[in-house]
Amino acid sequence: MITELKGYVKATHTALTKVVALILALAVLCAGTAFAASSSYTVDIYDGNEITRTQASRSDAEAIVKQAGITLGEKDKLDLSKFSAGVESMIKIYRAAAVSFTDIDGNVTYMVFAGTVSDLLNELSVTLGEKQLITQPLDKEVSDGMEIKITNAYNISLTADGTTNQLTMGEGTVADALNNAGITLGEDDEVSPALDTMVCEGTAVQVYRVQYTYRTVVEDTAYAKKTVKSADLYKNETKVTQEGVNGSQRVTYCDKIVDGSYSTSEVVTSTTLKESVPQITTVGTKQKAISIASLKNSGMPISELTPPSSLIIDNGAPTSYSKVITGKAAAYTASAGAKTASGRTVKAGYIAVNPKQIPYGSELWIVSTDGIVYGYAIAADTGGFVNKGKFTVDLFMNTNSECTQWGARDVVIYVL
Repeated sequence: MITELKGYVKATHTALTKVVALILALAVLCAGTAFAASSSYTVDIYDGNEITRTQASRSDAEAIVKQAGITLGEKDKLDLSKFSAGVESMIKIYRAAAVSFTDIDGNVTYMVFAGTVSDLLNELSVTLGEKQLITQPLDKEVSDGMEIKITNAYNISLTADGTTNQLTMGEGTVADALNNAGITLGEDDEVSPALDTMVCEGTAVQVYRVQYTYRTVVEDTAYAKKTVKSADLYKNETKVTQEGVNGSQRVTYCDKIVDGSYSTSEVVTSTTLKESVPQITTVGTKQKAISIASLKNSGMPISELTPPSSLIIDNGAPTSYSKVITGKAAAYTASAGAKTASGRTVKAGYIAVNPKQIPYGSELWIVSTDGIVYGYAIAADTGGFVNKGKFTVDLFMNTNSECTQWGARDVVIYVL
């Protein structure tokens, strides 16, 4: 019995050993499977505007990118600031780009670089001064053709929509300043200085919001004023001979409104509704007769010419005439039958004149200021006094004695 039991125990122990070994093998296999499952993690790869999500089992970033089927260029760079092996994270790819960099002195460097603008400055060991700016945002990723420039910083003021703001900007134009401030111009808006003006320290930019409105009104048209001359009135006498009357017109205006306030207007169309009537003022040209103290010889004229019936004489002067000439008169005579320069036969009444002043044929009335009436006369001859300029007229007398008696006298010549 004891022998049989031992054999049974041995057989049982062998079987148990096999079972335990099988269990251990299964445990090891399951543990390996669990480990493999627990070592896979998610990684988002940012490549420009594309995002690739991959399940990674490795800790090397470049290997993970390659595993995702993404090819890196020789100068491309990986940003691993947000990557951690074994946990869900991300990798950023910076692609190399051809860019230009201009320093504050205007020196230009062309290079191929991958990263942000800030990374590029660090690469070039460039530090921005207190009053310096860079033309691109520091956190912006470089791209092909990007121009990066360090400029001086300018403090400017910008007034728009009733508000004035102080801005700091780099080298640029007024248009750049508006763009930096996020100000958009309307179609009719105006800016001072002009948009293409380069800014400098202290530049004051003013934006004017402009609108145009149209209006139509009926307006009076002011009558014109005209002046005419007349010998029917004495000098310094005036008379309104036609009253002026306003007209009317329909006018369409384009009004310019700047920042809500009226600025200027421009006429677009104008239509006459009623014509205006001009006011006419008549101004006299007639000279008043020169007063003669007393007439000699009872006012009897020396001239032998018969005056026209329309000529009316009052106190030695005509009541109607076109103008008055004052001057000095001499006397001359000639043999009977002699001819004047105008072809008339000499006679008391045909006088010598300067024809540039008194044309031949002019009808005159002449009286001396001391009261001797020469009377009705006609400009018919040219006097020898013309080139000397001493006398105004030369009066014809029939005899030498009359000439001597007349001598030279101041006269009033009425041009009829």
